[in-house]
Amino acid sequence: MADIRPFRALRYDSTRVRLEDVLTQPYDKISSAMQDEYYRRSPHNLIRFELARPEPGAPPESIYPQSSAFLNAVQRQGVLRYDETPGLYAYRQRYRHPLLPTEELERTGIVAIGRLYDYDDGVVFRHEQTLSGPKADRMHLLRHTRTHSGQIFMLYEDPTCAIDAQSREATEGRAPDAAVTDEYGVENLLWRISDAPTIAALTSAFGDKKLIIADGHHRYETARSYRDAQREAGVSGPAAHDYAMMTLINMEAPGLIVLPTHRVVSGLTEFRWPRVRARLEDYFQVVPISGTHEQMCQWLRAEREMCVFVVATRQGNFLLRAREERIAPALASLSAVERKVDVTVLHELVFHRVLGISEDDLREQRHVRYYREADKALRELEAGANAVFLLNPVPLPVLRDVCYAGRVMPQKSTDFYPKLLSGLTLYSLDESFDSALPATTR
Repeated sequence: MADIRPFRALRYDSTRVRLEDVLTQPYDKISSAMQDEYYRRSPHNLIRFELARPEPGAPPESIYPQSSAFLNAVQRQGVLRYDETPGLYAYRQRYRHPLLPTEELERTGIVAIGRLYDYDDGVVFRHEQTLSGPKADRMHLLRHTRTHSGQIFMLYEDPTCAIDAQSREATEGRAPDAAVTDEYGVENLLWRISDAPTIAALTSAFGDKKLIIADGHHRYETARSYRDAQREAGVSGPAAHDYAMMTLINMEAPGLIVLPTHRVVSGLTEFRWPRVRARLEDYFQVVPISGTHEQMCQWLRAEREMCVFVVATRQGNFLLRAREERIAPALASLSAVERKVDVTVLHELVFHRVLGISEDDLREQRHVRYYREADKALRELEAGANAVFLLNPVPLPVLRDVCYAGRVMPQKSTDFYPKLLSGLTLYSLDESFDSALPATTR
């Protein structure tokens, strides 16, 4: 099944820079304000690679050569260095639940390079659709730099937590090789694992695993498209471009949480709530509710055993409970497991049928915006949004079942928290691929 290997990572030299000053959140979670802050922190901050801004007077596409120049410069300066030998990396995150801040959690993963598979191979599974814009952006960056800076967040099943136990044993009693607390208060710890027997044990443990992309669908599909382009150009494999950097996390271990991603609908000139409500009542019980955003989210959590969401409008707030006898025939083309996914029902029935938002609209990011925080989403009503839809998170067993059935959910269906930092390790496709696999593990 999964082909996982060690690699010689490029890593920031923490004797030259403070890691807090140079690492970033994943590119798609960086707001304009965060981008400003990262630029301010350090001239070595990874933002100049991950999400650069064009120089004054330069065209937008100039950011990709800028990223390449930045990467070369920090390597020449010795700020970013290759590890001496290939390794795997134990990555732990300690944090508080963002919705339940008294709850302290820890999540453990293994950073490696993993072979890129087509979805039809039955090894790597996606769980949501992708957007065209981000893939084009990441492809330009990869072509210019031949370097992966962000992690693809992969899930695997291991009920016994044997891989986590091996990782802990390998790092027991050792200080981390890198430690940084990010802007969300998440403590990120990284240990390098370089001894051949442990590497062999860990890589072989993934030999029977299937992998589910939790975060990083755009990066994964971009890396695979780049691989295909290299093959078409006559570059034979196995080669560095056949692999991408990823963090592998056990979906059955404690500390793994999924947050909801709420939807804001705007720009629909024909939106009239009385008419929309009448059409929604074909599929849902529409129950008026009132209260703060916390209270509305509590309503959702209390009824999470069924398909339910809240719609907030300038005419009031309403709880939508699925009428099961109407949902099944209306979504007969979907599998039974797909009909258990609230966000799939929302997109298929509400967005497509009732509101007339097409798949192309969603792919091109027209009419729908996405928010983690319910209060921020609801403030969009004051700015003229048509409606806000609040959702429960997708349960992990449902996500797994959807993936293994070969189905996908709408884009932005899940929000795994916390995010994996960009820049803790980087994977260069120009590093000798042979050196990525010690002789004892070949």
